[in-house]
Amino acid sequence: MRRTRPILAALFCIGTLCAALGWAHPVQGGAQGGVPQAVWQDSDHHNRRSPAQFTRQLRSPNIRADRSLVRAHGAAEHAQSASQANGLAQPSQSRRAAHTQGMLATGAAPLADPGAQMSMPQSIDWRLRILPAAVARGDQVRLGEIAFPVGPVPNWESLQNVELWPAPSEAGKPLQVNRARLSDALYERLGKETASRCILPASLAIQRGGVLVREEDLRAYVVKSLTPNLRAMPGEAELTDFHLPEYIFLAHAGQRIQLEPPRLLPGRVPLRFALLEADGTVIRRLSATISLTQWVTVPSAARPLSKGDALTPDAVTFVRINAKRLRDTPWDGQGGPWKMQRNLTQGEPILQSDLASQNMIRRGQIVGLIYARGNLRLTTQAEALADGEPGATIPVRNLQTKKQVFATVRDGNTVVIH
Repeated sequence: MRRTRPILAALFCIGTLCAALGWAHPVQGGAQGGVPQAVWQDSDHHNRRSPAQFTRQLRSPNIRADRSLVRAHGAAEHAQSASQANGLAQPSQSRRAAHTQGMLATGAAPLADPGAQMSMPQSIDWRLRILPAAVARGDQVRLGEIAFPVGPVPNWESLQNVELWPAPSEAGKPLQVNRARLSDALYERLGKETASRCILPASLAIQRGGVLVREEDLRAYVVKSLTPNLRAMPGEAELTDFHLPEYIFLAHAGQRIQLEPPRLLPGRVPLRFALLEADGTVIRRLSATISLTQWVTVPSAARPLSKGDALTPDAVTFVRINAKRLRDTPWDGQGGPWKMQRNLTQGEPILQSDLASQNMIRRGQIVGLIYARGNLRLTTQAEALADGEPGATIPVRNLQTKKQVFATVRDGNTVVIH
């Protein structure tokens, strides 16, 4: 046992020495199958690089130059001399960067002219806008039925009569033509020069015969129908942001479109169009929306008002606002004298609910109770059991008899029983 330990120690030292010298055993791969693991070894000492050396090699040279030496058009030469002093070859990109930095530092870099404009190609003198919906009057669909000229189209009188494809076989039933098929048909019938000038929609709806109502026609119909109601509204009302159907097909001239009466309130207003048959039967309904803006002039606080303050004429001014901002009915300027029931900031509209009569009696208030009938007149004190303005009838409790009676409010301190 004692002889074995020195032998093992010697073998261990030999193995360590072999590993240090770079000796390796060949890898046996044939017996286990597969591709043997390759071991690559760089024999060129000068081409080997450590990770830190690779980082330094890829990094741009660190050129330290005194700022006092940098002058116009001289930064590039100074950077180049510094790199040559360090024994490094400066890339062309670094030379350009140093040259640009020097020009910017001295204000010698050319700047863009603020008045210069980007040159644009000349606009095309004409186009053909293909409509999203059209009605064919004959057996063939003609260019003039589906296209609208934009600009001076040459030979439009003859070009609009060009037949494109057969019209739908069934009258009064629209068919869709997608953008790809529409483009192919136009290139085939019109040629490349004319077809390339066509502005195509996402799809084209074609109906043989009947009537086509476009969006601009629906807009005019809506404005005409709602104008009497808008004039009856206070202030100034205007319709904006129309979201209407792009088109509506009628199978024949006997059909018609009717706008169902909407509820006109400031904000988004829903609309419904009913498509009626000649006998008045509703075929279908279409939805739409518009925006109603109502401008009204309302009294507002000329200065900040606190709860309980008297509403005097110098505290009131008038502003023009969108009625949609009003959460309640504005004060009409009548009645009074008034006092505030809540705080108002300057310019905030005065609502009817913000005001309370100064002659108003509050619940729990002690008031004078007068009993007047004929020549009989009695006066005592009572407790108000409810709020009441002048002219209102409220319950009160007689403080002497403890009985509850109903009396009419005369002012802020008196109620009367007749």
